[in-house]
Amino acid sequence: MKTIFYPYFKENKNSFNLVESNIYHALNDFHYHEELELIYVTEGQGLLLIGDQFEQLITGDMILIGGNVPHMFKFDTFRFENELLNWGKIDLPLKLVSLHFDPHSWGQSFLALPENETLNQLFTDCKRGMMIKGADKEQVKDLMMKLIKAPAYEHFLLLIQLFNTIALSKTFSFLTKLLNKNPYTKIDEHRLSTIYIYTLNNFTRTITLKEIADITYMCPNAFCRYFKLRTKKSYFEFLMEVRINYACKLLREKDFNTVVICYNSGFGNLSNFNRHFKALTGKTPLEYRRSFAS
Repeated sequence: MKTIFYPYFKENKNSFNLVESNIYHALNDFHYHEELELIYVTEGQGLLLIGDQFEQLITGDMILIGGNVPHMFKFDTFRFENELLNWGKIDLPLKLVSLHFDPHSWGQSFLALPENETLNQLFTDCKRGMMIKGADKEQVKDLMMKLIKAPAYEHFLLLIQLFNTIALSKTFSFLTKLLNKNPYTKIDEHRLSTIYIYTLNNFTRTITLKEIADITYMCPNAFCRYFKLRTKKSYFEFLMEVRINYACKLLREKDFNTVVICYNSGFGNLSNFNRHFKALTGKTPLEYRRSFAS
């Protein structure tokens, strides 16, 4: 698995790169780039890992991620008609509109103008990751589609309008609690990508410490120290978050009973599942399900 620094602005010699596609440019890679990234999921579902947070993504979601913020998208490429028996594989489509933009392309003098205080605050805030919602999301989506077709002389004004719409929005939420800086080396990015993807592909069964350490060619003790140092949490805390995140998805979307969800999320017994679920979400599984009931 390869982790890449993606220099869109430098490669294309433009202030932005905007495309419609059915593939993500760094699928399953923990990566970063100088450009901020605005993603609109036209069709599809998956998972975003940013900072120490997971975010389930579905059709219609819009995410803004600041420059040099490590993140990873894992979009679902298939599902099973019967998820309990892993029977009846169904391919899932993916359609994205992706904007990558380097604010520095406008020049420091322009960004320093007092009229751009709101924009500068947005470029700082989006390093926490932002989920854009409501009517503002629809307006931003329309501006993205207009920008794709617009002649070059209209690009600047459309970008200004697009980012000001987000900056003045009252209907967004932050994805992480703290501002993210990129604390990782290339070796870290490669190792963490490997760990994250292996975990996301295998969390429904028992993963031993030796097993996960082996994929990074480290001994268990060294692996534990490494993971805790880089992520500020133990590997098994991370694994528990992955399992609970999946359990939440099943509780929202399926009518499986709690026992079935417990075992299909990788837990060995119901009491252990209930305890960890309450610790991470503040609710019991049944309370969580009721909160999403129509």
